[in-house]
Amino acid sequence: MNPTLSIIVPVYNVEDYLTQCIESVLNQKYQDFELILVNDGSSDSSGDICNQYANNDSRVTVKHKDNGGQSSARNVGLDIAKGKYIGFVDSDDWIHYEMYERLIKHALIHQSDIVACNFQVMKKDGSFEPYTKYAEDKEYNRKEAMAEIFKNEVLTFSPCNKIYRSQLFDKVRFIEGIILEDKDISYKLIDVSNKVSYIKDSLYFYRYNAGSTLRSAFSFRRLDEFKVQLDMYNYYKHKYKEVADLVYYDVFDIGSYLYSQIKKSGEDSVDIREYNYLIEFKFDILTRLIKNKQISIIKRLKLLITIISPKLWIFLRILKDNFVQL
Repeated sequence: MNPTLSIIVPVYNVEDYLTQCIESVLNQKYQDFELILVNDGSSDSSGDICNQYANNDSRVTVKHKDNGGQSSARNVGLDIAKGKYIGFVDSDDWIHYEMYERLIKHALIHQSDIVACNFQVMKKDGSFEPYTKYAEDKEYNRKEAMAEIFKNEVLTFSPCNKIYRSQLFDKVRFIEGIILEDKDISYKLIDVSNKVSYIKDSLYFYRYNAGSTLRSAFSFRRLDEFKVQLDMYNYYKHKYKEVADLVYYDVFDIGSYLYSQIKKSGEDSVDIREYNYLIEFKFDILTRLIKNKQISIIKRLKLLITIISPKLWIFLRILKDNFVQL
C-alpha cells in the first residue's frame, strides 16, 4: 500500500546538519510516510549518512545522482514519490514532531490541496523568530491565494513548510539551473489548486545560511531574480489582471536594484548598456501604482522619483547601498 505522504529531502554537502534533519522527520508523530533522500552529488559524508538511514529504516529511500542543483534533486524525488501528498524539507533545516500530523489532518478536514504553516527563522545570533506575525488560521480559494502569494508574507514562496496534493505536480515542476526556483513554482502550484490553507503555528525551523546566493555579495547569477519576477508578472497579467500591477512593483524594485549593483561594481569588462532592460520600466503602471492605496508611502515615493528621473532613482539607490555598507 502506498503511503499517504512522500517527504522529499534534497541533500548536498550537509554532513553537519543532515542527521538532525532526518531524525526530525523519522520521529514525526505522523507515521504514514516515505522519506526520499536525494543525494545531489555530495563530496562529503552526506551520501554515506543517507545510506545508513536507508539500511536501518524501511521508510527511507535514497537516490544518488550527479550534482544538478536543488531543483533537479526535488524533481528526481517527485519522479519516484508514491504519496497522495508531497512535502519538502531542506537538509540543513528541521521540523516540529507534530508538523505533518497537523498539516495532513487540516488537509483532510478542509479538503485542501495545499496546507502551509508558519515557520521559525534562525537569526545571525542563533535565536529564532516567527516568519510572520499573522495570528489566525486562514482558508483561501484559488483567487484569494493568488492575491496573497506574491507578497511572500503569510503564504510564502518556500515549499518546505507545506504539503501539496500530489496531482498538482502532474504538469508543474521546479525549473532547473536558476535561483529563486521556489518563487517560480509557488504561484503556479496555487493556480492549479482549488483550496489553500494556512496554519498560524510555527512548525518548521529554517537555519540561517550566510552563504546563500541572496545573502552573498552581488553576482550576475542574481539576474535570474529579474527573469523570475518578470515571468510572474506576465503570468498574472494574463490570468489575474486585478493584482498584476502590484506584482509589477517587484519587477521595478528588483530591476532597479540589480542595475544599481551592476553599475556600482564598476567592472571595466561590463557594458552597462547590456543591462538597460532592467530599468525599461512601464511608466503607465508606475503611475497607477502611485495611486494604489495598497502601496506604502515609502514605495510611492520611490515610484515618484523614478517617474521624475530614473537616473536620479538609480543614483539614490547606489548612495543608499553605499551608506548601508559603511
